Amino acid sequence: MESTINIYELFSTMIKHNVILIYHGMFDQEMIKSVLIMTEKKLEQEKVEEALKKKLFNVMIEGLQNVAKHQMVLNPENHPFLMIGKDRDSFSVVTGNYIHHDKIMIVREKIDKVNSLNKEELKEYYKQARLKSVISEVGGAGLGFIDMARKSGNKLDYQFFEMDANHSLFILNSQISQ
Repeated sequence: MESTINIYELFSTMIKHNVILIYHGMFDQEMIKSVLIMTEKKLEQEKVEEALKKKLFNVMIEGLQNVAKHQMVLNPENHPFLMIGKDRDSFSVVTGNYIHHDKIMIVREKIDKVNSLNKEELKEYYKQARLKSVISEVGGAGLGFIDMARKSGNKLDYQFFEMDANHSLFILNSQISQ
């Protein structure tokens, strides 16, 4: 669904979902390391179980790698972002990155394919994708999306918000629970 984004509504929604971390800016290896350390400290304070923490970190790392690899800044205010929210016994990892309109269909097809598969089919699809290891300009055969769905155990939720004539904001949300 293409539409204009209302940052206040997005921010308000995240506040309602108990945001534990927000980062908006350029992603490099040092920043990713800092985000992981901050998240680790917050999860220790919250006494999150190790199994859930491991799933969360796996999904976070995939999301952060995707953002770092494909980050694009349209102007000084538009940077990629990461938000992590907590709702009872589950977490949301939300990433936002800008994408050229001509890449939207490719990303949409990859995520829709991943979302159409059950747990066993997803496992087999992951094996096939790793064997093929087809690298494209959008990423490695969608391996990150496959891995995020496998590790989280949930479907990936996504949206594209048109920013200008050539770019959209791609928001990816992954729910992680026990």
